[in-house]
Amino acid sequence: MTMKQPSRPRGRGTTSAEAALEASFERARDSAAEERAFFKRLMDAIVYVHAPVSDNARTTRLVQFRHPDGFDAIPFFTSLDKAQAASSAAVKILGVSGRELLIGTRGATLMLNPNDGGVVLYPEEVATLLDTGFLARVERLAPAEFAVRPAQAEPAWLAPAISGSLEHADFVSSAYLLETHSSGGVEQRPGLLIWLVVDLAFAERAARLVTTAIQPLCSDLDVIIDLAVHDVSQPLPAGLDDPQILPIFTRIKRT
Repeated sequence: MTMKQPSRPRGRGTTSAEAALEASFERARDSAAEERAFFKRLMDAIVYVHAPVSDNARTTRLVQFRHPDGFDAIPFFTSLDKAQAASSAAVKILGVSGRELLIGTRGATLMLNPNDGGVVLYPEEVATLLDTGFLARVERLAPAEFAVRPAQAEPAWLAPAISGSLEHADFVSSAYLLETHSSGGVEQRPGLLIWLVVDLAFAERAARLVTTAIQPLCSDLDVIIDLAVHDVSQPLPAGLDDPQILPIFTRIKRT
């Protein structure tokens, strides 16, 4: 990566380029189209990272922090002011293009503007963004009640796509593909439900990993696909005790 020390004096306010990037980020919170526009802009924008001030290694090493959910992430910032607000005497601030940062840290988890409720980018999302320019959009919905049964009319590509995405995700123990239908007298159009049994510390990553894999394939699909995660330490819910419901993916435990 080509990184340089920012030259703007501390406390001088954001530049017009930084302000435009941050405005785009705020718009992206509520719009899929704006989100795509933001990440396209981010690739060519200058962002800011923290490096250890005393590090003399030949290869630049970046500071990580422990996210409240229990994983390590590299923080990066849309403006020098935001990077300075989160810095300390132990770090120096470096500027780099978004594209160079993602390429140079490929395989790591990053978080943009962590002090302002920013967004986490998991390794699978970074790889897909770099390779295809695509970033899946994930929406959290309030839990809904419905009955489930074995999926009967799912597209042929769906189960293999789910299983393939989970091959190296050792935090997912199994996955089910179910069909949802109305219950309790409430009319509801049948849909599909992906049920992941996961280490709960990685619940969001697991959901976004599968969504990243299948969302590009769903453009012509006329059915709603929901996704739920289940804590691997807890018994499976009663709805999955049907002997006809079998997992489409099960991780083989090494002995």
